[in-house]
Amino acid sequence: MPLLERIRIELFIPDLPDNIYKNILEELGDELSYSFGGCSVVVASGKYRSEFGEIIPDRINILFTDTPFLWDKDRLIIEQYAERLKHVVATALSQEEAILITVNRIYHV
Repeated sequence: MPLLERIRIELFIPDLPDNIYKNILEELGDELSYSFGGCSVVVASGKYRSEFGEIIPDRINILFTDTPFLWDKDRLIIEQYAERLKHVVATALSQEEAILITVNRIYHV
């Protein structure tokens, strides 16, 4: 069976009690589902180093979707879409020090 290339987009959204975090997660989930047919959310724990050098425990939601894009053919579209997502998240969560969005080439079996 041949491998099927996909591009996975992952958004790392802090899991905080403020409603803006739940709202942006819901909105992004709707966007990814509308655009690519679905998405998944994984709740995870981690740590980060603040701008003041402190190590802080962190709970995050990892929202991800697999797109039908091909890296070699659609790289500009992928980059533009990821930049738009980053802008939306950064605007909604302006108090966050950093916003992480990853794009990975994956293969489905």
